[in-house]
Amino acid sequence: MSAPRPWYELYPQGTKEGDEEQKFFKALCRHPKYEWRSAAAIAKETGLNISRVEEIIAKYHPLGVVVQSKSDDNWGYYQRVAKSDSDKRSLSQKDKDSRIDKAKKKEADAPVAVTP
Repeated sequence: MSAPRPWYELYPQGTKEGDEEQKFFKALCRHPKYEWRSAAAIAKETGLNISRVEEIIAKYHPLGVVVQSKSDDNWGYYQRVAKSDSDKRSLSQKDKDSRIDKAKKKEADAPVAVTP
């Protein structure tokens, strides 16, 4: 299965509809703090009404450009959430694995004492 095309190649540029979709995608995929957004948060940030946000989601979700989180009713841009969604380990497990990997690397990089 091939990856979806980026949103900026799909939306109708230069139209009222396209301007609204551009606002939607900027709020969805360019906010530095959030990977997942609720429809209400997108509506609030963009000034679009909630029904218009839901129409845009309905348009792009079947294409795989907009994806739904598994845990609740939040939405994300496929390129932005793909990495975070693929790792199912808990935060504590990720931390533990990271520390083990660092210790292994440090051990592998340590000089080996040679005795005559």
